[in-house]
Amino acid sequence: MKIAFTGKGGSGKSTLAALFVGHLRATGRRVLAIDADVNVHLAPLLGVTADRDAALSHPDNAIAVRRHLMGTNALVGGVDRFVATTPPGPGSRLVTLDAADPVLAGHAVALDERTHVMHVGTYEPEDIGGGCYHGHLAILENLLSHLRTGDDDWVVCDMVAGTDAFANSLHAQFDAIVVVAEPTPESTTVARRYRELATAAGVADLLVFAGNKVVDEVDVDYLRRELGAEPLTVLAAQGGLRRARQEGRCPSPQDLDDDSPLAVLAAHVRPADDRRRTARLHELHFKLAQKDWVRSAHGDVSGQVSRA
Repeated sequence: MKIAFTGKGGSGKSTLAALFVGHLRATGRRVLAIDADVNVHLAPLLGVTADRDAALSHPDNAIAVRRHLMGTNALVGGVDRFVATTPPGPGSRLVTLDAADPVLAGHAVALDERTHVMHVGTYEPEDIGGGCYHGHLAILENLLSHLRTGDDDWVVCDMVAGTDAFANSLHAQFDAIVVVAEPTPESTTVARRYRELATAAGVADLLVFAGNKVVDEVDVDYLRRELGAEPLTVLAAQGGLRRARQEGRCPSPQDLDDDSPLAVLAAHVRPADDRRRTARLHELHFKLAQKDWVRSAHGDVSGQVSRA
């Protein structure tokens, strides 16, 4: 399963993603955790130093990953013709969560044999004035579209805050999207906007709300009213998590007064309809292929979709 955590900045999405990774590890799942936030919080929360040279979006790493993914797929037309939505096709190599998989072995940090961590990267001084973060995220879209999980495998992705996932195809890559919401007007406004865009994009059924930093039933009622829906799960404000961070420790489910909301979340997620997802990703690819800047930089990439 592929699950994304998003929400307003400061809502606790990175911490909740880290706790969810801890829950999955404790229950014996294979996990790939991906830090896709420009602020790079998930990797450190899991005890991994986010080295810029190891970032997935580092030009050398992005080229190496794309070269591996392309394999013998003649439809792509070359590594330089990869765009964010380039799909797998005949001869493409797919990524798995096997520890020996070349992409994991070469571009992820292993916490143990069944748990790996990647980070997309962030802005560097040389990036100033050179473009937006969406360019960094393109390699993540390539990885996700070429990634195949087993029955008990999980990909946990900490996304950029807000609604940036709708810029290209990230919103269509997951089996579930968890929108983390605090009981505040600012946070619930972002959550509602995310639902509006998810509805327009045809992925509203993949969306769930997780209340966070809740103090009492008044907060829960506020979330219900402002979201117009019952949160799937709710985490109370946790002193143990603050103490863990103040002491320089990585947060874990053991720091929670009650870790059952994590189990509720894991039990809820089911594989999305892969045929529907593929059709949506192809639709987004054709849409991107018509952009003038794509044609100028990469040529006509519409033929990258296999008609077989």
